[in-house]
Formats: sequence, structure tokens, C-alpha cells
Amino acid sequence: MKVITIESEAYKRLVRKIECIYSDIKKQAKEKSAPQPDPSEVWVSDQEAATILQVSRRTMQRLRSNGNITYSIRGNKAWYTLAEVKRLLSGRVVKNDKQEGGKR
Repeated sequence: MKVITIESEAYKRLVRKIECIYSDIKKQAKEKSAPQPDPSEVWVSDQEAATILQVSRRTMQRLRSNGNITYSIRGNKAWYTLAEVKRLLSGRVVKNDKQEGGKR
């Protein structure tokens, strides 16, 4: 077995770097294990919902008027649950049935 010697300051810097890496890994593990909020309990504003759905705020008004999306009015602003926005978003998915190299 080889013995390697280094200066004490270099060793201390190395230990600090290792401790920093360890604390970052520990922090990331906590963030990943933290429970995700229930989408039915997370509320998004009219503008946020429009951004997620990639539509205009006028289209959001039309969706509300037609009863296509449920909402709540608070402080003269429309609010939507994230679950409702996701429901509407999944309804906009278009499946491509065309096979690789096939003709329509």
C-alpha cells in the first residue's frame, strides 16, 4: 500500500469540499423525497393556466363561459385547480396513428 502525504491546508480544503458535496447530495435527496402537492389542492391564476394550456386569456374566458373548465372567482380573478388544467390539457392530446414509413 502506498502512503501519500499532502499539506494539512490542502487536506482541510479537500475535506470541506467533500462535506459540501455531501450536504448537496443530502439536500437533493430531501427534495426528491418531499411529497408532491395534490394537484386538486394547488390553485393557479388565469394567466398561469393560459400559459400552461398555451391559449389566450380570452380563450380561458370562453372555456369558463362554455362550462369546459371549472373555476373559482377570488378577488375579481379567476382561479383554477392544477388538476382541472391538467384534465383540459390531456383532452387536447392528438394521437398520431400513422405508422413509420406508411402513407396516410
